[in-house]
Amino acid sequence: MEGGLTERGRRKPIILDTDPGIGSPGSDVDDGLAIALGLLHPRCELLGLTIVAGNVAHEEGLANALRLLEIAGRTEIPVVPGATGPLIRDPSRIREWMGARRRQAVERFWDLGPFSAPTLSPAKARAAEFIADAVRARPGEVTVVAIGPCTNVASALLLDPTVANAVAEIVVMGGAIGVPGLLNPAVEFNVGYDPESVAVVLASGAPVTLVPLDVTTRTCLTPRDLERIGRGGTPLHAFLAVTGRPWQRFAMEARGLPGFWLHDPLALAYALDAAILTLTPMHVGVELSGELTAGQLSGYPQSSRFLAPAPGPVNARVALDLNEPRFMELFLGAISC
Repeated sequence: MEGGLTERGRRKPIILDTDPGIGSPGSDVDDGLAIALGLLHPRCELLGLTIVAGNVAHEEGLANALRLLEIAGRTEIPVVPGATGPLIRDPSRIREWMGARRRQAVERFWDLGPFSAPTLSPAKARAAEFIADAVRARPGEVTVVAIGPCTNVASALLLDPTVANAVAEIVVMGGAIGVPGLLNPAVEFNVGYDPESVAVVLASGAPVTLVPLDVTTRTCLTPRDLERIGRGGTPLHAFLAVTGRPWQRFAMEARGLPGFWLHDPLALAYALDAAILTLTPMHVGVELSGELTAGQLSGYPQSSRFLAPAPGPVNARVALDLNEPRFMELFLGAISC
């Protein structure tokens, strides 16, 4: 079943392509919660973590992923180095903006000291090759869930275009179709960091599911939820709670939210239970040239109210609605006591 188990009772093989900020002062922690969901959910066969620059620099994300697996006692899962920057763009301006936000968050909300460096070593493979090899080894089975910029996934498709036909599904957390972005009013961060990589993925012919801000900003992890996670009784649960608290304070005080959004866990949760999201087939276009709009997505449904026709055929299924209680039941049921 697409978006669910490959067979009744069988675990679903998943590669999680990620830019984990958990453990980095001032950074979003929801990627770490997505990794934890992959580690703890009984239906997830986590084949590996492929690391991409985005939320944090590549080497920082690599260390964060290695540390998290050490804490979880899951050192058998490969952590695979990947792209250190976008396919072609200079990320320095976005990195400058991210640095400024992190400094502000640290000054106002962070009360944690630096964490020790991990002792676990990364895999010798590179992300594009790892993704391509894993997909070819199990055609029609492996789902790639991209919760950072799509650079690694695009690189795998450019390396071997047959991956598009062999992959079960590519789930992309990114974009904003009918709501404002977070990088700027028009653009969501993951897509804005490397728009060309998203264009490659959408043009590949692979089965693509887009999980945009339209649904992810309708999720929320409240202080009560985070406390429940902290009661899980393992070093992993304690780490998730202690790193989540300052980010939660930032989200509540700086953004006026009742908790923080669960962008990345929602994308992985969909891969484990397709009924969580309602999908609309669309042609999705990526703006590549605008000074203020590079990375903006335009979604054309099959029955469109727009005067202009869609620029091309359907190339993605886009999540525009969700069953939030079902998602939270799956998520908290897997990673809390």
